[in-house]
Amino acid sequence: MSNAVNDLINKAKAWNGYLEKKSNANLDDFTANAGSNNFTCFARDYKVHTGYNLQGQAWCAMFVSEIFVQMFGLDKAKKLLCGALYHYCPTGVNQFKAAGRWFTSPEPGDVIFFTNGTRAYHTGIVTEVTSTKVKTIEGNTSGASGVIENGGGVCQKSYSLSYERIMGYGRPDWSIVLTEEKKSGWKEEDGGWRFYNGDTGECVRNDWVQVDGKWYWFNGAGMMVTNTWYHYNEAWYYLGPDGAMCQSQLVENSGKIYAVDADGKMITEPVKLTPDQDGALQYSGLVS
Repeated sequence: MSNAVNDLINKAKAWNGYLEKKSNANLDDFTANAGSNNFTCFARDYKVHTGYNLQGQAWCAMFVSEIFVQMFGLDKAKKLLCGALYHYCPTGVNQFKAAGRWFTSPEPGDVIFFTNGTRAYHTGIVTEVTSTKVKTIEGNTSGASGVIENGGGVCQKSYSLSYERIMGYGRPDWSIVLTEEKKSGWKEEDGGWRFYNGDTGECVRNDWVQVDGKWYWFNGAGMMVTNTWYHYNEAWYYLGPDGAMCQSQLVENSGKIYAVDADGKMITEPVKLTPDQDGALQYSGLVS
């Protein structure tokens, strides 16, 4: 299952337990002002996105539409739903059919439609498919068995694949949101750390990178180098246990003590050492 599908399902499941309201108050709260008058945050947001004021009306389709908007933004949600957000189930069916994206067997992320024998009258999002069941998350339903088209809440449901009221499934074109995201910043990979340039998505190789004021060296495999001396431009630099180049300090390596200057270069000239308040010697500069 793709990340986009998982993300949509998780976004929808996050609303499980939401109850419609008796008035236009506390619309974002899951249980406050609960009632049976079909007031919801989904209808409120649907008006913002479409101009249609359908507050107080059946909202299963608006739930589906707004979940897509919440996850992918308005423009991509319209494309994934094959043309537009929908509040009337037959409209959603027609959009998927016209786009050639109507199926009789479900996949996670599909939009499921139910029939009352005359037309599509309820809808939701498929969350899981087994050998015998299709599981969903739906708005304006209840936890009772079978399709409940005006149940007043967001619930997770389960149906037999052969359930007679299932009309079919609209399948979004996931390629719309499956463009590979470029890697950026630190990534722990292959037992070490790489740093990726967000503009290219490529990791740094055989080069220095300054991050948060500290310098790091990455080898030909793009891995951050740690706990070792590195020879660069006729100077030696020590890369500490965190990979950061040591600067203006003493470095212990293989039982020997070295000093590095403010640029991180190993010092081979006489240096001054000054004890701190605990008596530990600190590098304090070259002998003048």
